[in-house]
Amino acid sequence: MNKQFESYFLNALYNAKIEQIIKTYKDKGFSCTTFVKIDDVQFDVIVKNPEKTIAFEIQVAPKPEDLKHVETRHQKAKSLGYNFRVVTINKPINPAIAIGWLNQALSNYLLNNPPKILQSTTYHTHLNQVKTEAQSIEISELSAKVYVEGGIYVDFQYGADEERLIEETFPFEGEILLNLVKKEIKQAQLNIDDSHWCR
Repeated sequence: MNKQFESYFLNALYNAKIEQIIKTYKDKGFSCTTFVKIDDVQFDVIVKNPEKTIAFEIQVAPKPEDLKHVETRHQKAKSLGYNFRVVTINKPINPAIAIGWLNQALSNYLLNNPPKILQSTTYHTHLNQVKTEAQSIEISELSAKVYVEGGIYVDFQYGADEERLIEETFPFEGEILLNLVKKEIKQAQLNIDDSHWCR
Protein backbone atom coordinates (compact mmCIF):
# COMPACT_ATOMS: atom_id res chain seq x y z
CA MET A 1 0.00 0.00 0.00
CA ASN A 2 1.26 3.48 -0.84
CA LYS A 3 2.31 5.56 2.18
CA GLN A 4 -0.21 8.23 1.22
CA PHE A 5 -2.95 5.87 2.41
CA GLU A 6 -1.59 5.36 5.92
CA SER A 7 -4.02 7.82 7.50
CA TYR A 8 -7.23 6.28 8.81
CA PHE A 9 -9.64 8.19 6.58
CA LEU A 10 -7.70 7.85 3.36
CA ASN A 11 -7.18 4.16 4.04
CA ALA A 12 -10.95 3.74 4.40
CA LEU A 13 -11.53 5.55 1.09
CA TYR A 14 -8.79 3.52 -0.57
CA ASN A 15 -10.30 0.20 0.55
CA ALA A 16 -13.79 1.34 -0.46
CA LYS A 17 -12.55 2.27 -3.93
CA ILE A 18 -10.94 -1.17 -4.35
CA GLU A 19 -14.18 -2.87 -3.30
CA GLN A 20 -16.12 -0.69 -5.76
CA ILE A 21 -13.80 -1.61 -8.65
CA ILE A 22 -13.99 -5.32 -7.80
CA LYS A 23 -17.80 -5.30 -7.57
CA THR A 24 -18.19 -3.34 -10.81
CA TYR A 25 -15.96 -5.66 -12.83
CA LYS A 26 -17.09 -8.93 -11.25
CA ASP A 27 -20.62 -7.98 -12.27
CA LYS A 28 -19.26 -7.68 -15.83
CA GLY A 29 -17.71 -11.14 -15.71
CA PHE A 30 -14.11 -10.17 -14.97
CA SER A 31 -11.85 -12.00 -12.53
CA CYS A 32 -10.23 -9.62 -10.05
CA THR A 33 -6.94 -9.70 -8.15
CA THR A 34 -5.62 -7.11 -5.71
CA PHE A 35 -2.07 -5.96 -4.92
CA VAL A 36 -0.40 -7.71 -7.84
CA LYS A 37 3.38 -7.30 -8.02
CA ILE A 38 5.03 -7.85 -11.39
CA ASP A 39 8.81 -7.48 -11.25
CA ASP A 40 9.32 -4.26 -9.27
CA VAL A 41 5.91 -2.74 -10.05
CA GLN A 42 2.79 -3.27 -7.96
CA PHE A 43 -0.75 -2.66 -9.20
CA ASP A 44 -3.62 -2.07 -6.78
CA VAL A 45 -6.15 -4.10 -8.80
CA ILE A 46 -5.97 -6.18 -11.97
CA VAL A 47 -9.16 -7.35 -13.68
CA LYS A 48 -9.27 -9.86 -16.54
CA ASN A 49 -11.67 -11.41 -18.99
CA PRO A 50 -10.87 -13.36 -22.17
CA GLU A 51 -10.72 -10.17 -24.24
CA LYS A 52 -8.69 -7.79 -22.08
CA THR A 53 -6.82 -7.08 -18.88
CA ILE A 54 -6.99 -3.78 -17.01
CA ALA A 55 -4.53 -2.66 -14.34
CA PHE A 56 -5.62 -0.02 -11.82
CA GLU A 57 -3.58 2.47 -9.84
CA ILE A 58 -5.44 4.26 -7.02
CA GLN A 59 -4.05 7.68 -6.10
CA VAL A 60 -4.86 10.64 -3.96
CA ALA A 61 -4.89 13.53 -6.47
CA PRO A 62 -1.28 13.04 -7.57
CA LYS A 63 1.46 15.52 -6.75
CA PRO A 64 3.98 16.23 -9.53
CA GLU A 65 6.51 13.92 -7.86
CA ASP A 66 3.97 11.07 -7.93
CA LEU A 67 3.45 11.28 -11.67
CA LYS A 68 6.75 9.53 -12.38
CA HIS A 69 5.56 6.47 -10.44
CA VAL A 70 2.24 6.55 -12.28
CA GLU A 71 4.05 6.66 -15.62
CA THR A 72 6.26 3.72 -14.56
CA ARG A 73 3.16 1.63 -13.86
CA HIS A 74 1.61 2.81 -17.12
CA GLN A 75 4.63 1.69 -19.13
CA LYS A 76 4.77 -1.66 -17.32
CA ALA A 77 1.08 -2.30 -17.99
CA LYS A 78 1.56 -1.33 -21.64
CA SER A 79 4.51 -3.72 -22.01
CA LEU A 80 2.29 -6.54 -20.70
CA GLY A 81 -0.51 -5.67 -23.11
CA TYR A 82 -2.74 -4.38 -20.31
CA ASN A 83 -4.99 -1.37 -20.35
CA PHE A 84 -4.07 1.02 -17.54
CA ARG A 85 -6.33 3.26 -15.51
CA VAL A 86 -5.63 5.71 -12.70
CA VAL A 87 -8.42 6.18 -10.16
CA THR A 88 -8.15 9.41 -8.16
CA ILE A 89 -9.36 9.85 -4.59
CA ASN A 90 -9.99 13.38 -3.38
CA LYS A 91 -8.47 13.97 0.04
CA PRO A 92 -11.27 14.73 2.53
CA ILE A 93 -11.39 18.16 4.15
CA ASN A 94 -12.37 18.06 7.82
CA PRO A 95 -14.15 14.71 7.49
CA ALA A 96 -17.06 14.09 9.84
CA ILE A 97 -16.36 11.53 12.55
CA ALA A 98 -19.33 9.46 13.67
CA ILE A 99 -19.14 6.97 16.56
CA GLY A 100 -22.68 5.69 17.01
CA TRP A 101 -22.28 4.46 20.58
CA LEU A 102 -20.20 7.33 21.99
CA ASN A 103 -23.04 9.37 23.54
CA GLN A 104 -24.39 6.40 25.49
CA ALA A 105 -20.91 5.27 26.51
CA LEU A 106 -20.08 8.73 27.87
CA SER A 107 -23.41 8.88 29.74
CA ASN A 108 -22.57 5.56 31.41
CA TYR A 109 -19.07 6.76 32.23
CA LEU A 110 -20.34 9.98 33.85
CA LEU A 111 -22.88 8.08 35.93
CA ASN A 112 -20.10 5.85 37.27
CA ASN A 113 -17.60 8.72 37.57
CA PRO A 114 -19.82 11.73 38.33
CA PRO A 115 -18.35 15.19 37.76
CA LYS A 116 -18.92 18.04 40.21
CA ILE A 117 -22.17 19.12 38.56
CA LEU A 118 -23.73 15.72 39.32
CA GLN A 119 -22.68 15.79 42.99
CA SER A 120 -24.87 18.65 44.22
CA THR A 121 -25.99 18.45 47.86
CA THR A 122 -28.60 21.16 47.28
CA TYR A 123 -30.49 19.49 44.42
CA HIS A 124 -31.47 16.05 43.25
CA THR A 125 -29.58 15.68 39.98
CA HIS A 126 -30.44 13.57 36.97
CA LEU A 127 -28.21 13.15 33.94
CA ASN A 128 -30.65 13.57 31.08
CA GLN A 129 -28.39 12.99 28.08
CA VAL A 130 -24.97 13.66 26.61
CA LYS A 131 -24.34 14.91 23.09
CA THR A 132 -20.86 14.71 21.61
CA GLU A 133 -19.14 15.81 18.44
CA ALA A 134 -15.82 14.11 17.73
CA GLN A 135 -13.23 16.55 16.38
CA SER A 136 -10.34 14.14 15.83
CA ILE A 137 -9.48 10.50 16.45
CA GLU A 138 -6.32 8.41 16.81
CA ILE A 139 -6.90 4.68 16.42
CA SER A 140 -4.67 1.84 17.58
CA GLU A 141 -5.49 -1.85 17.31
CA LEU A 142 -8.04 -2.12 20.13
CA SER A 143 -8.48 1.43 21.39
CA ALA A 144 -8.91 4.99 20.19
CA LYS A 145 -8.24 8.44 21.58
CA VAL A 146 -10.94 10.93 20.62
CA TYR A 147 -10.96 14.69 21.08
CA VAL A 148 -14.58 15.73 21.64
CA GLU A 149 -16.77 18.74 22.20
CA GLY A 150 -20.36 18.59 23.34
CA GLY A 151 -22.94 19.22 26.03
CA ILE A 152 -24.07 17.48 29.22
CA TYR A 153 -27.81 17.91 29.84
CA VAL A 154 -28.72 17.79 33.53
CA ASP A 155 -32.03 18.11 35.42
CA PHE A 156 -31.88 19.71 38.89
CA GLN A 157 -34.85 19.27 41.23
CA TYR A 158 -35.61 20.88 44.59
CA GLY A 159 -36.63 18.19 47.08
CA ALA A 160 -39.68 16.23 45.97
CA ASP A 161 -41.36 19.12 44.20
CA GLU A 162 -41.58 18.09 40.54
CA GLU A 163 -42.56 21.59 39.49
CA ARG A 164 -39.33 23.04 40.82
CA LEU A 165 -37.21 21.52 38.09
CA ILE A 166 -34.28 23.25 36.45
CA GLU A 167 -32.81 22.02 33.18
CA GLU A 168 -29.25 23.03 32.39
CA THR A 169 -26.74 22.30 29.64
CA PHE A 170 -23.03 22.28 30.41
CA PRO A 171 -20.66 22.55 27.44
CA PHE A 172 -17.46 20.52 27.58
CA GLU A 173 -14.36 19.58 25.64
CA GLY A 174 -11.62 17.05 26.24
CA GLU A 175 -10.05 13.72 25.41
CA ILE A 176 -11.67 10.30 25.73
CA LEU A 177 -9.92 6.95 25.57
CA LEU A 178 -12.19 4.29 24.04
CA ASN A 179 -12.14 0.51 24.29
CA LEU A 180 -13.23 -0.38 20.76
CA VAL A 181 -13.89 -4.03 21.58
CA LYS A 182 -16.19 -3.43 24.56
CA LYS A 183 -17.53 -0.15 23.15
CA GLU A 184 -16.92 1.65 26.40
CA ILE A 185 -14.84 4.51 27.79
CA LYS A 186 -11.64 3.62 29.62
CA GLN A 187 -10.79 7.17 30.64
CA ALA A 188 -12.10 10.68 30.09
CA GLN A 189 -10.43 14.01 30.75
CA LEU A 190 -13.14 16.61 30.29
CA ASN A 191 -13.16 20.36 30.85
CA ILE A 192 -16.78 21.08 31.79
CA ASP A 193 -17.88 24.72 31.72
CA ASP A 194 -20.20 25.28 34.68
CA SER A 195 -19.32 28.97 35.09
CA HIS A 196 -22.88 30.05 34.26
CA TRP A 197 -24.41 27.83 36.94
CA CYS A 198 -25.44 29.67 40.12
CA ARG A 199 -25.36 27.31 43.07
